[in-house]
Amino acid sequence: MTFSEHEIHRADLVESLVDGFLTEADARSITDRHPEIIDAIVPWIREAARTGNWPRVEKFANLAASLRVVGLGMALQEILDSDALGYNAEDLVDILGEIQEADAAACLLRVAERSVSKDAPAYWLCQKVISSLGEIGTPEAFELTRQMTAPPWPDAVRWHAAAELGIEEELGFDEDRMLG
Repeated sequence: MTFSEHEIHRADLVESLVDGFLTEADARSITDRHPEIIDAIVPWIREAARTGNWPRVEKFANLAASLRVVGLGMALQEILDSDALGYNAEDLVDILGEIQEADAAACLLRVAERSVSKDAPAYWLCQKVISSLGEIGTPEAFELTRQMTAPPWPDAVRWHAAAELGIEEELGFDEDRMLG
């Protein structure tokens, strides 16, 4: 999809208003001045992703998250499930947890499965996935987190998953040994 010059100008204008940390009040102020962005922002995210404009994706995703825009979760899942390079997966994973996107639980697990071999030794992305699954809080999200407590997941991932669920003692996990 390509946009008209007018649509590109609107997206550029809104992007210029999204600078740095964005509070909910900031987001409301932007939409008060430009109410049309509620319907336009998800297509703008998809177009920015299509062209690899990851800073724009991140700005618009943060704005859309503050506004709880319908369709944001699906757009972020599409990006996370794509073969695209260059985007900040940790931020997109965080946003899915923040908006409690229930449909994203399986996508988040796929992100962790794809990243685990490259995420060592701290497993930051896996930790973000676990945290977002906890924020989502559905039975499916808890079950997927529970799956991450078992082998073949690395000990550090297993520990963080168990800690998120509050079952590390039940599983007999020793924090010092597992986080070595």
